[in-house]
Amino acid sequence: MISSIMGWLEHRAGVKKLFAAMLLEGVPGGAKWRYVWGSCLAFVLSIQLITGLLLMTAYSPSASQAWSSVHFIQYQMDFGWLIRGLHHFGSQTMMVLIALHMVQVVIAGAHLAPRELNWWLGIGLLGVTFGLSLTGYLLPWDQKGYWATRVATNIANNIPVLGPHIRQLVVGGPDYGNHTLTRFYALHVAILPGALIMLLIAHIAIFRRHGVTSKENVEGLVTKPENEHGAEPFYPRQAFYDMIACMVVFAVMMTMVMYGFGHTVTETRKEGDPEPNLYQRWAKAGQKGLGADLDAAADRDTANYPARPEWYFLFLFQLLKYFDGPTVLVGTVIIPNGIMVVLTLLPLFGIGRMRTFGWWFSIVFVVALLAVAGLLTLFALRDDSPNGILGGMFKNTDEKSKAKADKFVHDREAAEVLAKRACQLAMDGTPVEGGHLLIRNDPYVSGRRLFEKNCGSCHTFSKRDGDKFENWIPKDLDGKIIATAGDLGDFASKDWIRGLLKDPMDAKYFGHIKDPADKAKHALTGMRNWRRGIDGAQERWKEAKDGDAKIATQEKDLDLIAEWLAHQREPLAKRIEMFEKYRPHQAAFFSKVNKCSSCHAIEKGDVDLDTKKVDFKVDGGGDGAPDLTGYGSAAWIRAMIMRPGHATRYGEKNLMPAFRNLEGTGSEFHLQEFREGNPNTKDGDIQHLSDVEREAIIRWMLRDYRPIYGGAPIR
Repeated sequence: MISSIMGWLEHRAGVKKLFAAMLLEGVPGGAKWRYVWGSCLAFVLSIQLITGLLLMTAYSPSASQAWSSVHFIQYQMDFGWLIRGLHHFGSQTMMVLIALHMVQVVIAGAHLAPRELNWWLGIGLLGVTFGLSLTGYLLPWDQKGYWATRVATNIANNIPVLGPHIRQLVVGGPDYGNHTLTRFYALHVAILPGALIMLLIAHIAIFRRHGVTSKENVEGLVTKPENEHGAEPFYPRQAFYDMIACMVVFAVMMTMVMYGFGHTVTETRKEGDPEPNLYQRWAKAGQKGLGADLDAAADRDTANYPARPEWYFLFLFQLLKYFDGPTVLVGTVIIPNGIMVVLTLLPLFGIGRMRTFGWWFSIVFVVALLAVAGLLTLFALRDDSPNGILGGMFKNTDEKSKAKADKFVHDREAAEVLAKRACQLAMDGTPVEGGHLLIRNDPYVSGRRLFEKNCGSCHTFSKRDGDKFENWIPKDLDGKIIATAGDLGDFASKDWIRGLLKDPMDAKYFGHIKDPADKAKHALTGMRNWRRGIDGAQERWKEAKDGDAKIATQEKDLDLIAEWLAHQREPLAKRIEMFEKYRPHQAAFFSKVNKCSSCHAIEKGDVDLDTKKVDFKVDGGGDGAPDLTGYGSAAWIRAMIMRPGHATRYGEKNLMPAFRNLEGTGSEFHLQEFREGNPNTKDGDIQHLSDVEREAIIRWMLRDYRPIYGGAPIR
């Protein structure tokens, strides 16, 4: 049957001649291991083309969706992590193989006549490969690729006269965005691969014309075709060598993919969902960190991102450090392009009788070039490592360089935290406007920053057990504490409220507040006087027989009040359900002895005698004390932020500015309405805070780290 099929194919397509042309080519001098590098490059290129086509099926080349689509490939698409990982590490493998192939070519003298045209085609392939690496680096539209591409494209500005025009042509406009991404995408998937394939076909065709370079075939088969008679066929020995080398290269690539450079994430699963089977676990192994890494989505408003190119471009990055000011053109244009010119001219140095000189010069130049590139790469890694590299063999010696390295490591670690956070948040979806909003609108990241900016000039924010951030304490440039308001790190929790009831003048509460000239308009006057009354009563009770019991009862009441007030942030349905449990707590609050309700209003629960249902109505309250209905909830904090001078908050005793959206839709109307309701409010007492920023601060305070979409109030 096989013979019949092969006979049919031979009759229709001449497959025997095709196989003979592919596998029975003569190898003058016999098969050698050193001939495998070209085949390895072709093999890796094939992997790049196949994985690239598969990635195109799920990739969306738009600034708002590119990162989301890559995130989907990495974490959701079956074996997307494997496809992307092979493509990512394949590009790096090609750079290593190109260097090895170049060294092997010049050592063999395969760049000299009559093979100089093939060398020039190889230089063209080198340039196209660099272009593919540069354009592909941007396509995930993550922070790492975005900022590295900005650095690379800004170098074009240094080219005299044409520089700004070249940069604008590449970027697609004055700034980086959709046009930049679509241009790089077109270059990466169509123009450059097309050029690469055409150059590769020409490269292989000319190679086949002249054959491998050996002492038996120095001048090529065209000038001495008789050399082919003693050649060893490509198949089987050289084909076997090539296959083994390709498998080793593939094993190295797979090792990198399986080692895992990505961020681990947890997929949201509903209760009752079956556990993933073996296929599903491997199909989505990217969630375990396998494959290539993915940084947070590109955000041009990021400050001081530690931008670095891929490792194979680090030598150019390091080179730029030695040229600044007037000499920047030397490092960015003259030296790199000068090297390419010399590489192009190498075959011409070995014409005629100068062949031996040209051969030695080429070896020295290429080896020295790779050695210098390697050293520059090591120096770049050293400059970013406070303790040096290679066991301390390469390390910074001056304090200034160490400080820069420390800062880079700190910034890099911070960026990694954001990247992991963004990848995890995106498991529940990304905003239509772009993945960058995941971090911008993330309470865990931006909530703290916004708190420090808008609230942190007055308030401290201490961490709870389990929090992974440091305490925030407002200080001046000399390190002196300048807090003028309470600590909100544990705001409205049972312990926080109990501490307030115990000592309102503690630094955690009202201790930092400076008495205004008019003490009657002081937010803490009532609480301070209330505590003085409690302390005075307990002092008098000590003289009575049952004084200790009265004091114990009083302290127990304060415990109940703190627990009940902390319960107020629960939704109404939960408070109705728990009413009987908290009935004694409510009684303690409304007790005439404790006098809480004489100043503060709050929703009081009562049981309707007819329906037997619990009904909550606002009860109690006095002049200038906050309404404690829903105390500590998102709604309570929101009202405090937007209208602290309202009668349900601190009224005329308020010392806090109102934070409102002064730039959103209808903001002028809402601001006018606010001023009419608060005639004593001055312009300086109103500060801008967008809806999204406000909700980020609220969620930060509540440790609710879900991302915010659209700025709608949370409940």
